[in-house]
Amino acid sequence: MQKISSAVVIGVFMAIGAVIGVGDGAYAHDGEDHGVVQAAEQKTDKSTTYSYTANAGDAYVQLVRKAVQTYGIENSKNIGNARIVAIETKASEQAGWPVLNEGQVVSFSKSLIKTWVDEAMKLPATDVAAWQTYVQYVDFNTKNIGE
Repeated sequence: MQKISSAVVIGVFMAIGAVIGVGDGAYAHDGEDHGVVQAAEQKTDKSTTYSYTANAGDAYVQLVRKAVQTYGIENSKNIGNARIVAIETKASEQAGWPVLNEGQVVSFSKSLIKTWVDEAMKLPATDVAAWQTYVQYVDFNTKNIGE
């Protein structure tokens, strides 16, 4: 069985902490203008991007989750929760685990989401099983995230 790197494990626990620990508390970066976080090339065409406006308490990892779920629905891809956790963890880690302000716009290009999903679909069964461990700690209901 392949081992998961300690950086990935730490990233998963940070992602879970971000999801579980979200609330209306104060954050170190509250009040700072973070502008628009772009996870891909800047485009305004809604047909090529998923854009979300952060609500109070929304985490970057949740917006990635919503974009991946939306991509899966639109493209009839059965990604699976374990792969979604893998994608959102890797994407959030690559973005530097950004802290979002209420009203902040976060955009992901559909081509970037496709790349992430395609990579996740190639994960070996042992990796998917390892990521499955964390699924029980994640709320996959993103209906009210990034509205």
